[in-house]
Amino acid sequence: MKPTLKIAGALIVLLAIALALAPEAQAFRGRGAAFVVGAAVGSSKAADAEADAEAAEQEAAAAKQQAAAAQQQLAAEKEKAAKAQQEAEAAKKQAAPAAPPVAAGAPLALGTVVASLPAGCTATPVGGVNYYYCGGNFYQAVFEGSTLKYITTKPK
Repeated sequence: MKPTLKIAGALIVLLAIALALAPEAQAFRGRGAAFVVGAAVGSSKAADAEADAEAAEQEAAAAKQQAAAAQQQLAAEKEKAAKAQQEAEAAKKQAAPAAPPVAAGAPLALGTVVASLPAGCTATPVGGVNYYYCGGNFYQAVFEGSTLKYITTKPK
């Protein structure tokens, strides 16, 4: 309870006692009773305002809790989406067709991608582009993502 309300209440009680004990204060009793009633009404209004302020604080705290819960849920959803994307990428890599085996001396179809060059390849620059010649095939180095691969091609 606020100190001002305590003081006001104590003054009201003291005034009521003084009016009741003083016989010559008969004329003031009517006014005193009205004052006591008025003070009681005023103090109830203050109590109502205090209760309203407390209720507003509780609502604000509840809103903060709801916002925090929503942020946690959003973070969990983002984490779940990132994990699903990683799993999809892993599945995509697993499902990628394996490079056909490179047979030395056997010509491969143009556009065939291999992970490594067969043994015995020689670097052959043609028109400013480096090619590798092995067993009847020309290979050009290419990157697939961050992985170095070789593709069969015709020199230009």
